[in-house]
Amino acid sequence: MGKIRIRHGDNEIEIDGNITFIKKQLSAFYERIQYTQLASPSASLKKEIQASAAKKSLGKQLTPAEFYKSKNQTDGISQVLIFGKYLEDYRGKSEFSRKDVNIVAKEARISKDIHTQYFFNAVKQGLLRNIGPRKYTLTLSAEEVLAAMK
Repeated sequence: MGKIRIRHGDNEIEIDGNITFIKKQLSAFYERIQYTQLASPSASLKKEIQASAAKKSLGKQLTPAEFYKSKNQTDGISQVLIFGKYLEDYRGKSEFSRKDVNIVAKEARISKDIHTQYFFNAVKQGLLRNIGPRKYTLTLSAEEVLAAMK
């Protein structure tokens, strides 16, 4: 039994099973990616390119507080997702701990640490994936929720 997770831009796959099954699913995944890359760029890819160009033209990256306020959400699970996304986009951490999230939350002037229960609830809802001892990563569902926050 093996487990693998791969992400290419908007495309993500997580496979759990024996090696033969994993190889078969990866082959199908790469065929789909190759097909979609031959087509015209998707709307989300265009948005990413425009956002990247906007960041470069501004000459500075957003602070945690600016990023948090831009999402206009204040509940605990949203805070976990927002600061996790900030760590991924601006700090280059695709894997993060509760401590990492709380450090960024303090930089954003959030008065209290984000309670541990919000992390557990996000995992139960499929928005975070627990990938090791006290380490998390955002799921594709979390990316969709974050995209809808704008």
